[in-house]
Amino acid sequence: MNSRFKLLLYLICGLTDFSAFVVIFAVSRGLAEGKAESWYLGVVGAGLSLSAGVGSILAGWLSHRFDGRVVFVSGAATIGVSIVACGLGNPATAWFLPGYWLLGIGLGCTYPPLVGWLNQGVNAHANRHGVSRTLVLYCVAWNAGMMCGQLTAGSLFSIGTTWTYGTAFLAATLNIILTIAAVRRVVPLSSEVSDETPAEDEAAELANVFKRLSWIANLGGMFGGSMVIHLLPDLAVTIGIAADDHGKLLASWRAVIIVTYLVMHRVAFWHYSFSTSLTSQILAAIGLIMIAQADSAVPLLIGLTLLGQLVGFNYFSGLFYSTAGSSHERRALAAGIHEATLATGMAVGTIVGGVLGTLVNQRVPYMMAAAVLLVMSVAQSVAWWSWVRSLRQVRHATAVEPQTTICDTESDADRLFHEPTHEESA
Repeated sequence: MNSRFKLLLYLICGLTDFSAFVVIFAVSRGLAEGKAESWYLGVVGAGLSLSAGVGSILAGWLSHRFDGRVVFVSGAATIGVSIVACGLGNPATAWFLPGYWLLGIGLGCTYPPLVGWLNQGVNAHANRHGVSRTLVLYCVAWNAGMMCGQLTAGSLFSIGTTWTYGTAFLAATLNIILTIAAVRRVVPLSSEVSDETPAEDEAAELANVFKRLSWIANLGGMFGGSMVIHLLPDLAVTIGIAADDHGKLLASWRAVIIVTYLVMHRVAFWHYSFSTSLTSQILAAIGLIMIAQADSAVPLLIGLTLLGQLVGFNYFSGLFYSTAGSSHERRALAAGIHEATLATGMAVGTIVGGVLGTLVNQRVPYMMAAAVLLVMSVAQSVAWWSWVRSLRQVRHATAVEPQTTICDTESDADRLFHEPTHEESA
């Protein structure tokens, strides 16, 4: 794919999340300062997440079965409509919510076709480093947009909502123009053909296992991660953290996530390593406990850092396995499911967290999220053992080349399959 076209897609990612998270910050912070109940903040955030999940699944399916170009432009346009609705609406009325939730539909419709285009026609096993480079630039682009959006909203919020929503709308308008320009250069996903060797087919089977594991991990990880986006404003107001400092905390959280992406791109030890995933989840559980007990910005920042590395790990590894474990024409669909599992975890987390925050206090939801994360880690362990063992049995039964290594006894116990290095693949 042309490098200039990829740069255009990266720019679209940044503008998409910039405009969206200016609005998300403004709405959540405004409701928190207006003394909205925690349960209501949870409902508002859950509706946004559910709409993003529906949009992701729909966009992935439409991109796979029909043409993602129309879906892509529709997503960008929907974001613009949502910003106008929020800017002109009254957050105190029920009619405000459908306009806000349109933002989730727009986000969900934007990313699945875009992810499918980024590595279109690229063999994920023969060119693993190239795929990783493309994905890390994509992740950095949309996270940078989100981080800048949160910083901008935090700075403009005290000035007034007109400036806040006006800035978001300008970015969204520019984004619509760029998406229209981008789709003119897209080759339909279904026109790509796959030509993989038997060894690459086996690698794709293993990637498919870890792809499904990543979907489970997304549910637990974003159960807690959603609270930072939708419920942390309530805790921040209670602790006494000002809006601009709140924005800086969220930007720091995003910076940690971006650094995690960059580290994962540079090293390969986490490839098909289940123990690495479990370690990341345990650290995040500790971070959630620290957030629950925080009484100032410093412990809150430490807790956000520990949670942020998991959010980064789950998202990047899930994208990597979705690409490596899917055929060219199904990558948009896999990306849609990946985004939908993230959105589902966010929706459930914000609803449960919001109810607990109202019934008990603003700190209990984070303790609950830590417990959920540990339970989901156990569920992944059971699934990993079942799926990988079944795959080993199938390979043993169908193996025709005696020199093929099914189990690498020199690796860690969690690496049941030999994972070649870049030098071995060269």
